[in-house]
Amino acid sequence: MIVLENLDQIRQSYEAQVDIEQNSLMKFFTVVTSIFLPLTLIAGWYGMNLMMPEFKWPYGYPFVIALSAAIVAFMIWLFRKNKKNKWL
Repeated sequence: MIVLENLDQIRQSYEAQVDIEQNSLMKFFTVVTSIFLPLTLIAGWYGMNLMMPEFKWPYGYPFVIALSAAIVAFMIWLFRKNKKNKWL
């Protein structure tokens, strides 16, 4: 009977460790998704056959590239700022 209890405790401990690893992996995927989601939105807008205002502006594409880089930098800064949860 004691052997079965010990085996059950070992199994529960192993499952808890696997759950912790899965949680950290899901946290990483959440961060990656949060960083790339705004960029996907911008790419979707440019994929439509619409006449965007920046097409006529000579600095339109550099502006969008700079805006995308700024969004990525802001999201990385935002996730690094929160030291309590250690997102990055």
